[in-house]
Formats: sequence, C-alpha cells, structure tokens
Amino acid sequence: MTRTIEIEPSGVANGSLVAEVMAAVGDESIGFHEIADLLTRDSALATEVMRVANSRYYGLAGVVESLQFACAVVGSLGLRSIALAELGRRGGRYPQELNVAAQAIATRAGVLAEQEGLDPLVAVAAGLVVNLGNMLIAQQDPVGFAATRCMTPEDRADFEREHYGETALAITVRALQRWSFPEDFIIGVQQRPDHPLGSILARAIEEVTKQPDDDSADDDHRRCTC
Repeated sequence: MTRTIEIEPSGVANGSLVAEVMAAVGDESIGFHEIADLLTRDSALATEVMRVANSRYYGLAGVVESLQFACAVVGSLGLRSIALAELGRRGGRYPQELNVAAQAIATRAGVLAEQEGLDPLVAVAAGLVVNLGNMLIAQQDPVGFAATRCMTPEDRADFEREHYGETALAITVRALQRWSFPEDFIIGVQQRPDHPLGSILARAIEEVTKQPDDDSADDDHRRCTC
C-alpha cells in the first residue's frame, strides 16, 4: 500500500501569507514595493529573501539592505521559489543537509547557466526548489526517508515509487504545478537532458553530489544525506 505525500502542509495552504506572496508575485500588476510590504508581515520569509539576495548567487554580499531591492535582485521566479521552499520547510522537521545541498546546487547551476549563456537567475530558482520532494518525504515519512539516504539514485527511485507511488522529483513537479510555475521551468526542474535548464540542473546536481575516490568517511556521510 502506497502513502501519498501531501504537497500542502497543514496550516499553510491557500489562506496563508506564503500563498498571498505566491499569488502576488504571479500578478504582473503588482510591483516589488507591494510584495516587499507583504513580506514584512512574515519575518522568516523576509529574512530568507534578504539572505538569498545577499548570497553569493548574485555577487552582492552585504550590499542589499532594503527588502524592496532584495525582491528586485532575486526576481519574480526567485521569489516564488523561495516562497515555495519556505512553504515546504514549515511542514515539519527535516534534515538540514537538504537545505545545504539545495543551496549548493543553486549556486552551481547559476554558474553553469552563465557559462552557457542562459539566465542564471532561472537556474538558481530551479536549484532552490530541487530538494522540495525530498523535504516533504522526510517530514511525512522520516523512517522511509532515512532508509533511502545511502541508496543509489536508482534504488532510491524504486523505493519511492513502491512506497509513495512516485519519486521525490515527481512530488516536486506536482508542487510546482500546484502553484502554477511556468511549464518551461517545470520541464527544466525535471532535468530532461534535451532541455537547456534541465541539462544544467542535472550537471549541477551531479557535480555537487559527486565525491572523489579518496573521500573521507565524513564526505561519504554528506553524500548519503543529499
């Protein structure tokens, strides 16, 4: 019997401020000033937007001081990805390594996109949500998630299909569709090799998770928890 992984944690669905932010960012008539005003009502979400805007993703560390400027730096798609990731985080406890891995993937994807002449902000946004499915599984079935941490990607996918009826990536895609992310962005997050963003994201994930042959035991542990 499979267990359905919910993509809307209890208490943070349609009526939540995060949902308001998602809707506002998707409305072209609403500017970054209004979005920044919304964010001031949620200190955790506002802090995350400021953190990302001042991160090495954008090369502006310590320069972005206003929330409105941070919204402009991150961009609409980035704001939506941050909000969706925050929505997922509020569903319960999960291994912090998933955040670390997503941040590393986002950074690397941005670099690769710039090298390939693609929009690095889109690649960063994709990296920020790539671990959402894993996060939701870890929150809703911590025992099952723990069992997959040191599996190969193929074995993990088989386990997820058997226990949840879909893979963690499919859960991520379902969440992106639920919140009406652009279809082209969703195809990229699926890491299809024939898609420019998909190819870059797959490379970023491989480079972040790949370990040299002489890795230490600690490095092996990090590989298992990504």
